[in-house]
Order: sequence, then C-alpha cells, then structure tokens
Amino acid sequence: MVYSELVVQGRTVAATFQLSDADLAATLAIDKERKVDRAEVLAGSGKLFDYLARHVTVTNVQFPCKPEPRGLELADKADGFFAVARLDYQCKRTAADVVVRYDVFFDVDPRHQGFARVRVGSEAEREHVFRTQDRELHLQRPVTLWDHVRDYLYLGVEHIFTGYDHLAFLFGLLIVAGFQTLRGGLRYVLGVVTAFTVAHSLTLICAGLDWVRLPARFVEPAIALSIFYVAVENLMVNKPRHRWLLTFGFGLVHGFGFASVLREIGLPPRGLVLSLLSFNVGVELGQLSIVALVSPALYLFTRSTWRAGNRGGLAWLAALAAGAFGLLHHFGLPTAQLAVVVFGVPLALVLVVPRFGYDRAVRLAGSLILAGLAAFWFLERILEKSWLAGALG
Repeated sequence: MVYSELVVQGRTVAATFQLSDADLAATLAIDKERKVDRAEVLAGSGKLFDYLARHVTVTNVQFPCKPEPRGLELADKADGFFAVARLDYQCKRTAADVVVRYDVFFDVDPRHQGFARVRVGSEAEREHVFRTQDRELHLQRPVTLWDHVRDYLYLGVEHIFTGYDHLAFLFGLLIVAGFQTLRGGLRYVLGVVTAFTVAHSLTLICAGLDWVRLPARFVEPAIALSIFYVAVENLMVNKPRHRWLLTFGFGLVHGFGFASVLREIGLPPRGLVLSLLSFNVGVELGQLSIVALVSPALYLFTRSTWRAGNRGGLAWLAALAAGAFGLLHHFGLPTAQLAVVVFGVPLALVLVVPRFGYDRAVRLAGSLILAGLAAFWFLERILEKSWLAGALG
C-alpha cells in the first residue's frame, strides 16, 4: 500500500507519497526480487520522481498541473524504511475543479490500494482509497472573481518574464534608444511602448473574446520574423524613423501570441472580460518592469566610458542587475541561467564597451545575436521542432 497526503491550496496541489522499501524496486526499474537499500533510493531519486509524475497526474479545470519535486526523505520502520517523496503540482489557475489520477503499481498488482488523506483549502481532512476500478479523485472548491483576477494578473506578468521572444523584441526596440538625447530617448521609449501596448491589447482582447482567431502556426513564425526585422533594421540604422508605427504593426501579431497562452490555460466562464483585462494589465506590468530595468542600463553605457573610478555607474548597474535577478527569480526562471544572463551580460559589456564603444559592442553585436536567435526560432516554428530541448526559448 502507498500512503499519500494531498493538500489543495491556492494554485498548488501539494502531494506527499510514502512508499515502502519493499515496493521501491518497481519505481527505480531495478531487480524486483529484492528490497532496495537506502543508497540506491537516494541515488535513484530522479527515477522515483519521474515514476510518480507519470503515474499520478493532476488537472485543474481539465488543464494539466505541472509536477515539481520538493524533496525526498527516508523514514525508519520496524523492518526497513519508507521513502517519503514530496511533489507540488503547480496549476496555472487557482485550483477549483481538480482531478487526481492515480495509477501507481496497478500495472504490476491489480489488487494494489493507495490510501490518501485529503484536505481542500480550510475544509476538514478526509480519507480516500484508490483502487484499480476507482483511480480518479475529484476535488472542488469555490473560486471567487478576485481569484480569477489575481490569477490572470500573475499569468500576464509571468508570460512576459518567461517569454523569451517577447523579451527579445523589447530589447531590439530599446537597444537604439541610447543614441538619442535623454529627452529624445524617453520620447522614443514612450512611443514604442505605447504603440506596442495599444496594438497587442487590441488583438489580445479580440482573440480572447473569440471575435478573431489566427492559428498558432502562422502567429509564432510571424513573431520570430518581427524580431528578425527589428534586429536587421538596427544593424542598418542607429536611429530608425517611425519605429512606433512599425511597433504597432508587430504588436498586433504579438497580441495573438499572448492570446494563444490563454487558450492553453483556458478562460473562466465567470468574469471573462475582467480576467482578460487583468491578464493584459499583467503583461503591461511585466513589460514596464523590463523597460525600467533595461533602459537605464543602456543609457549608462552610452554616456560612460566605464574607465577606472566610475563607481557610481557600476553601483547603478549592480543595483539594476540585482533587482532584475530578484524579480525574475520569483517567477521560477532557472537560477543558474538567470544569473549568467542578468549578471554576466552587464559584466561583459562593462569590459567591452570601453574598448569597442556602444555602437559596436551593443547595437551591432546585440542586433546580430537577436537576428540569429530570431532565425533559429523561425525555423523551429516553421518545421514544428524544439531543438536544444527548448534551451533558447
């Protein structure tokens, strides 16, 4: 028998599984005629979590919740030990209509039973037994309009911070702002951000209300092409004209990309318009956060040679990098990769800008990198492939 505890709270279904050492061989794909020892379990923790994630699935309003391992412990018992594995199933929306599907060990023992203690929100704890003919547990809790608004606001911010293509597009727009005067640069940034906001808001709301819809196989390559075009224009001109108009056109395309995210997680039947607006506000907050962090850094590089003694500029850069790291880390971006980008890129620019200048080190080199990424993404999306395990977005 497997003992488990399921706790539904907010957007998370926290699951704890307690498996006897006599049953662990099947989960670790080793000799099933003997008990495993503690070292084998600890060494094979990845296999154990993979097994549980495949055999215990959680959906919320029919959309899958992502399992994330939270730790493995070994607990003593009279004739051996238990492996206590914790997984958090992260749902995109507040858990409202949850279905837990339990398939542990039924393929090797149809008589197996899974005993679970269940708690939903502030309700009293109850018990449930999974059997071969009863493998699903339905859990429901009331969700308020405020829950929907909060969820979609968070999702909007999260999508900007984890949407590498949208971040690349923003960076491509901002990279030439430093060639303006301070007033001109602010006017340029305000113009492109406003145009992008208005445009993607229009298509996001229209697509969210199902008034207009474009297939993802057209939208996703078009987003990659928008990044490629901006990067190539940056390579050719350091002060592009009428950039706000170009941004508005491409913003319409990006709005359909935002809408595709909503289709993946679904929209609530109650508070549909408010949820759409909340998601859009979240997108704007995420976008403005990026602009507020990147624009001052780029402006500093255009106005400083970064020679010895420029401690004020370095302090500003360090503060901006720390702020970006803290903000993006909160939204679940991988720590190591995030640290390399947030701290490594500014450090590299501090070293190369004094030697090569902002134009070559930032505008030309940055735009070349963006053009290469955009071409890579375009081929991926046209061919419907995911190369490098999606490491480049």
